[in-house]
Amino acid sequence: MKKSIRCPKCGYNMTAEGSPGETKYLVCPNCGSKGRFTFPAYEDFRIPEEKKERPLGVTILAAFQIIGVISAIFSLVLVSKFSGRYTGLIEEIAGFPLIVFLAVYSVVLIPVSIVLAYGLLKGEEWARLTSVWFQITSIISSILSFNLFGVIIPLVILYYLRKPRVKDYFESERGIKISTKAVIAAVVIILLVFNGYIGLMINPISISGGLSRVYSERYYGTWENETQNIEITFYSNRSFFIENRTSSYWGKWSTEWPLFLKLKWAEGEGRYASFFLDSNAIRLVQESGQSGFFSLIELKKKSEV
Repeated sequence: MKKSIRCPKCGYNMTAEGSPGETKYLVCPNCGSKGRFTFPAYEDFRIPEEKKERPLGVTILAAFQIIGVISAIFSLVLVSKFSGRYTGLIEEIAGFPLIVFLAVYSVVLIPVSIVLAYGLLKGEEWARLTSVWFQITSIISSILSFNLFGVIIPLVILYYLRKPRVKDYFESERGIKISTKAVIAAVVIILLVFNGYIGLMINPISISGGLSRVYSERYYGTWENETQNIEITFYSNRSFFIENRTSSYWGKWSTEWPLFLKLKWAEGEGRYASFFLDSNAIRLVQESGQSGFFSLIELKKKSEV
């Protein structure tokens, strides 16, 4: 008689032959665990198991994977079409090559999503395990990006995947091989790195800091107004030097994103609304404080520092 025996350690299913009542010592070909099995005194005839019906939620999860593939392809098209125009600004705000990062992420995500959708539709046990870990990575990413809504959806999916009826649909006698688990672990780690990094980059603090940094860096350099004979230089250490025909001052400058510039020197300070007309021209309008040198002025960039 033949019996299908499941390894208690790794879940691998093997087939053993023996006589009723015979005890055999077995070695799992998957993990190497040793054990023994006693064949029953009579053969256990069973009615063949009926084909399991796929739960609707599993079909929806597979559909989400396909939608993700379509979105990733669409993102790649957009990146290839518009990246040249906005790459500099986007990467300046992000502080790293975000466009390349997203392109690589999409290339990795497309085949993974296709395989996962197939596994979900076929009721493969590894597909459920992979989906569980993917939802955990999504939760971590959402927490890092301060996205509460992004935490709720994965939690709902995790709850659904742990329902007995859903687990029963995915369970099989074969179990999951160690090699398959290793592949799943590698994919999950890669996805966790990508999602975690994206989560950190798109949280409000990072975005605000990036925009503030880019906004401040636009001031760096020497600006002048030939009509009023005023020249002002903004340095990266947040000091500035301003001079006209009769006097000059050193002081400190700071920004209040997205609009205001503050100048502080020995005799006082001023707060100005700043409007960048383009990358080489700016208009400053005094909002409060002492006027110092000007209350309204347009400056053109003379040189970088």
